[in-house]
Amino acid sequence: MRYPIFLLLTLLFINLVSAQNNTSFNIISTSKVYDMPSTKGKAIGVYARGGIATELKKFNNGWSEILVENGEKAYIPSRFLASTLNAKDNYEKDPDDFVLPGEPGAEYGSPHLFITAASVKARAIFGKNKPIVKVYRTNEPVGVAYLPYDENKLVRIGGNGYAYDRSGWLFTQKKFLGRKLDFRNTVHEYNQLPKTDTIKRKTLAERIYEMSWRENKSNNLEGIQLFRNYQKDAGNNQLYQQLAFDEFLLKATQDAGKESTSAFDDSPVRFTISGKMLPIHFSEKDILDIPLSRKIITNGTGYPECGVEVTKEYAFDHFKVFHSQTEKLTYIPEIRFSKKEIAISIAGFTIDGETTEEAFLKKLGKYVHYDWLEKPHVYYISGDGDVLALTFKNGKPVLYEYWFYC
Repeated sequence: MRYPIFLLLTLLFINLVSAQNNTSFNIISTSKVYDMPSTKGKAIGVYARGGIATELKKFNNGWSEILVENGEKAYIPSRFLASTLNAKDNYEKDPDDFVLPGEPGAEYGSPHLFITAASVKARAIFGKNKPIVKVYRTNEPVGVAYLPYDENKLVRIGGNGYAYDRSGWLFTQKKFLGRKLDFRNTVHEYNQLPKTDTIKRKTLAERIYEMSWRENKSNNLEGIQLFRNYQKDAGNNQLYQQLAFDEFLLKATQDAGKESTSAFDDSPVRFTISGKMLPIHFSEKDILDIPLSRKIITNGTGYPECGVEVTKEYAFDHFKVFHSQTEKLTYIPEIRFSKKEIAISIAGFTIDGETTEEAFLKKLGKYVHYDWLEKPHVYYISGDGDVLALTFKNGKPVLYEYWFYC
């Protein structure tokens, strides 16, 4: 029998105070959860303060049956369930199961862990067979409020922490979570492996590649080169050649962020349309003088940025122009490059549909920032409250986007 006879007798005499309550509560203090309403049961997981649980039943012995965040049933002392969190709550410090704010290596202001495998797939609420919603990368921090002890159980790692809205909750298995991996130790472990251990080498090489994009500049290149050499050893010559661009990108952008000035300080962004350069502060009249067919959409976009009312949107074949009559402001929010029809000049460097990605990075790499794993070949250049994005495909620019902040 699973439980000693005295525990079974105890359970028989526990009376329900309420049944099928189905009310969601906040967890106000760190607490283990059990497979029966008693600490004599087996602990199956642990909550940090701030987690969410749905109460199913409440017993008169001070315990509640709950659905934990991954949808499984468990038992917890009822005193840890509250409708709201309060600064006056009496709670214990969260356990070592979580990385806590202020600890070395902590990256969140709440309990969290790190992804410890490459390209971890997260799915929607309780959905082992649901579509993949997001891919998490090695050493990416994720908020964690409930942690099961079974390595194969699901853990909520994404979505808001509100009990009333679980539509955006994302889950992965516990075995993919842990403390942040040390880049140097992982590289050392990889280098000690015999080449015959192909499975472990592949696993570590993939982790090192993803870790490299989160490491400091001095480690970026080393990690990319290790991964590239692994592909060569594995006989994947196509990927080995493709990764040459990763190396080039890191070298071209190694000084990004070091500049005390922005790309727009010495010379503002300029536009050349059909061979004619627009004035620095171009007006609606300058737009009307462009010798290209266009459509006019009155009040086409409402209030896109900072309450600036777009009075008219001029839609050309390959770009848009916004005009605000009230702000006396005219700007180009989007360009879809078509050869040399329209060009932009940034810090004196001209970009049109024929400009190569390599040439762009060699000239402006010190100004760009990017998220290579999530949005490869998309580069951002920030100014004073505004930012532009350039997207490249097959080595040529295809899209320019511009927006500003209040």
